Amino acid sequence: MNGIHLTPKPKIRSLFAFIQARTGSTRFPKKVIRPIPPNSDKTILDHIHSRVLKILPNSRIVYLVPEGDLELESFLEKKGMFHFSGPLEDVRKRYILASEKFKADSILRLTGDNPFYDTTHLDLLIQTFIGSDSDLAYFKGLPLGTGGEIFRTSALLNLSGSQQEERHKEHVSLHIKEDPNLYKITAIPSLLTKEEGPRLANFRLTVDTPEDFETISDLLTQRSFESICNFNTKEFLEWEKEAPSLFQKNLDVPQVRFALPSPNQTSKGKVGVLVAPAKEFGSGHFSRTSLLYSFLPYRGWEPEWLPTFPKDGEYDILLIDYRDIEVPISYRKTKVLLLDHFGKDKKNYNFWDLLPHPENDPNFNWEQILIPPNLISTATSEEKSPTKEFEIFCYAGNLGEEESENLDQFLIQNSSKKKIRIGGTPPQADGIEYFQRLSRVQYLQTLRSSEKFLGYFGQSVFEALFLKIPSATFSISPIHRELSHVLEKYNIPYTDLSSKTEFSLGTKTIGENGYKLLLDKIDSL
Repeated sequence: MNGIHLTPKPKIRSLFAFIQARTGSTRFPKKVIRPIPPNSDKTILDHIHSRVLKILPNSRIVYLVPEGDLELESFLEKKGMFHFSGPLEDVRKRYILASEKFKADSILRLTGDNPFYDTTHLDLLIQTFIGSDSDLAYFKGLPLGTGGEIFRTSALLNLSGSQQEERHKEHVSLHIKEDPNLYKITAIPSLLTKEEGPRLANFRLTVDTPEDFETISDLLTQRSFESICNFNTKEFLEWEKEAPSLFQKNLDVPQVRFALPSPNQTSKGKVGVLVAPAKEFGSGHFSRTSLLYSFLPYRGWEPEWLPTFPKDGEYDILLIDYRDIEVPISYRKTKVLLLDHFGKDKKNYNFWDLLPHPENDPNFNWEQILIPPNLISTATSEEKSPTKEFEIFCYAGNLGEEESENLDQFLIQNSSKKKIRIGGTPPQADGIEYFQRLSRVQYLQTLRSSEKFLGYFGQSVFEALFLKIPSATFSISPIHRELSHVLEKYNIPYTDLSSKTEFSLGTKTIGENGYKLLLDKIDSL
């Protein structure tokens, strides 16, 4: 095995999405700037851009176009999209030159053919790769046209002119994937269950031919642009079950594929991951545990996303993030790790607390709080530090009208400057900027540009504290009041929204190694 595997790799400091696109496609010219569906004002590149903006700021999205493609350059300039022109035939060289110009030490490679990139998986791919020592990583088991790959620029450059063959010019990272002994390659299983995986053959969500264009146009016509923009693989699977004929028109279009060796990934064992449904328990469980799931292959584990409890012995380890659910099977062969669990089964199995709680205070180690990599690293953030645009950033979740009005009155009482509320119902009062929801990138950008944070007990409070933003909490239920009482012990104020309050950073320090500590715990099992 080549020594490159053993060489410590530097931290990733600058990541860009490079999207290769051209109007001179031989099979379907000008496809990337055609309105899709034909009677709309959205092109394929518009759909792609709106999706990638959910995971990266605009300044880190660059379209790589062939030299002389003036029509495409003009289109991108009018849209305010960054672009770089390079050799037509040598796409790999185009990437190399662009990485030099933008000083990108890692690249998320996408193409201008795919209007339905799965932003859930791409976001996980970026975040886990930032903290890894891999040369290249990707999610396996996604529908054609929804995934991407990410690699270090150093691996891209590690191919001499004498080694380069014609196929390497067009297929940018092919030389990396052809040599898993030289490069560390990580393939992450998608967040699909065993039952969902076999249905991937029912999808071709790319635009390479007129048949593809017609199929995608029909899909977009069936849903509003706003709703289709939020579709990822799970939603497409549900939709295909309802209307399979919509997805079948282009399945016979041939696709170029290469026979590649499998990545050299040693396996410590299989890990089943069972997570509380977001619709019933909120998105917090899914967000933190899907990121943990995506880290596992870097540690040599084979994770699998589970819809239900598995049989004993079916997996080496079972991770359960399901808020105090009763474990219906007595596991003896399978090691169980309960995450943030305070039910009666906590005494029967291994457990790991992720947040402070009345039952673990004051023994809880605040280093265990899971801080996502995109808060820690600046590799994907805007290159300029944000100005403090808002005095108070308020996170309201799914609060109803009366609770939202109470929050707004509090915000007005506590701030004469700009304030913003995310979630809840639209404000009745003037002077409060409002969004029902924001993409993760927009959320972090807005949070970083705020002086203070107000929210109910949850992950968002700790993320604000990690960013050194003075915070306060309010209650949405008796249990949240009890949890806020724990934070009061550490000088994080609680307010009943009836009067002015202070905001504080508290007396505890939140570290950035929460995921590492949890992964170490899993290894120890």
